[in-house]
Amino acid sequence: MAGLNAGLAALEREAVVPGRETSYLGVLVDDIVTRGVDEPYRLFTSRSEFRLTVRQDNALRRLAPLGQSLGLFDDDEHRVIERRFDAEVRARDLAEHTSIRPLDADPVLRAAHSAPLVHAVKIVELARRQNVALADLLRAAGAGDGLPLDAVVTAELEIKYAGYFARERQAADRLKRMGDFTLGELLPYEEMRSLSIEARQKLAAQRPRSLAQASRIPGVNPNDLQNLVLEVERRRRGVPAG
Repeated sequence: MAGLNAGLAALEREAVVPGRETSYLGVLVDDIVTRGVDEPYRLFTSRSEFRLTVRQDNALRRLAPLGQSLGLFDDDEHRVIERRFDAEVRARDLAEHTSIRPLDADPVLRAAHSAPLVHAVKIVELARRQNVALADLLRAAGAGDGLPLDAVVTAELEIKYAGYFARERQAADRLKRMGDFTLGELLPYEEMRSLSIEARQKLAAQRPRSLAQASRIPGVNPNDLQNLVLEVERRRRGVPAG
C-alpha cells in the first residue's frame, strides 16, 4: 500500500485507501491506523466484520474496479474479467428461471440426504438447501454447459446466504457513508465540549480522516460520534461553538 500510494503521489494522483468492506488489506490498514498496535499484529479473519462479503471467491468482483481505475489491466485482461462477471450472472439467471423435474433432481437430493421433490420447481429453490450444489443441479437439468465452476460456486453462495449477505452489505453501505463524512486534519477536538474527555483525547491523538475511522477508535462511543458530526457541521457553516 505504501509503494502504491508513493507511486500515485509521484503521479499527482489521489491515494488509494481500501475500506474494511473491500478487503482484508483494508482491515489491516484501518486497524493499524485507527487503533494502533503495541504487539505484533496478526490478521485473523475474525478481525473483519464483513468476512461473509470479503470472500476468496468474489475477490475479482470486489477489487477489479480498483484495478481498472488504476489502469492495471490490458484489453485481454478486461475481457477475462467481463467473461467471469457474465458467467456469474448467467449462472444466477439459469438457477432462477430453469425448472428441474423430480426425476432429474432425485439423484442430487439423495446424495445430499435432502427431501425429494413432488413436482417440478425452479433450481434456485433447491440451491438454497444445505449440501445441495448448484453445479450438480444445473448438470442434472441439462443447463449451464460451459459455465466455469468458480462462477457457479459464487452464484451458489449468493443464493444460499442471500439474507446474511444483504445485512452485511447494508452495514457496509453505512460504513461507506460514514467514510464519506471527512474530518479535517486540524479539527480542534479539545474545544469540542460536547464530546467526552476521553473521546477528545483519543481523536486529537489519532486524527482520523473520516467518521468511519473515528467510530473504530476505542473510547469514542456512538454519542460522541453524533456530537462530532454536529460539531463539524457547525464549524463548516461558520457557526461559533456555544
